[in-house]
Amino acid sequence: RARMCSKARAREVSTLSCQKTLSSAKEMPAKKGTKRQVEAATPVAKKSKADATFEGVAEAIQQAVDIPEVVRMMLLAGLPDGLGTPSDERHELQTGIVSMIGQVVLGVQAKLQEGVDAEATKVGGADGRRAELGELLAKAEAGLDAAAQDAQAQAAAHAAAEAAAEAAAAKLAESQEAQRAGDAALEQAQQSKARLEMGLNVHLRGIVEADQCEQHHQALLPLLQELALDQSLMSALPSVCAKQPSGRGAFDAMVLEQLGKILGEKVAELAKFVDEAAPAAQQRAAAVAEAQVGAEAATASRASAAAALEASTLAE
Repeated sequence: RARMCSKARAREVSTLSCQKTLSSAKEMPAKKGTKRQVEAATPVAKKSKADATFEGVAEAIQQAVDIPEVVRMMLLAGLPDGLGTPSDERHELQTGIVSMIGQVVLGVQAKLQEGVDAEATKVGGADGRRAELGELLAKAEAGLDAAAQDAQAQAAAHAAAEAAAEAAAAKLAESQEAQRAGDAALEQAQQSKARLEMGLNVHLRGIVEADQCEQHHQALLPLLQELALDQSLMSALPSVCAKQPSGRGAFDAMVLEQLGKILGEKVAELAKFVDEAAPAAQQRAAAVAEAQVGAEAATASRASAAAALEASTLAE
């Protein structure tokens, strides 16, 4: 035992606390030998027991890199005697060695626990980040689904707006065609009425008053031909125009009167037709105006739907 203490003290020469411990242990009288102390004094048996029993403690001491190597070597050397001796049989040196070993082991255990805690924190952070990314992914997928649904809805709305615009355009064209066809007869009647009124009030009066009679006769002649008048009236009119009012006879007056009556009746007939056709013409005009408004609104809706569809497609 004296040789073991001397060897440990030589290894711990750089550590003041170990020197004091070893010095006090050297001065302390050894206890009377027991059977267990005799067995511990056998080097081969002690080595084998330390290897088998204290392997974990030795490994912990080896991991205590924050203490000098010479101290670790001292603790490893004193490990079998210290822990291999019952606590009530240890002398002061062994008790000190065991205490130091306990402190080292606790320190190593604390460092290992710190490492475990750090790794657990990392794992927890990774799990938290994974959960956060999972939420973001779920939101992104939900956003994509919503965008896809919106795009489908916008596509359906655009198709409906396109169909509505085409229907409105067709309705406008139909109402415009109805107006054109319905107003054609009215416009023709209005034009004929205006020409007959001109013939009656201007040209026939000019003939009656013999004011530029031949000129009025030539202007009136096409209109009379369109009316398919009696040939006798058409033939008598030139001779009437050649006379002054004072030189005309009863036949001449009858010719002019008959022409005035025919023209007046035709004007009255056309005026009645125009009056009766006016309400229908107004209805056709109102239908065209309404169809025009509808077509413009449908065109605007189609443009809006197209813009919305484009925006939803880009978002998708």
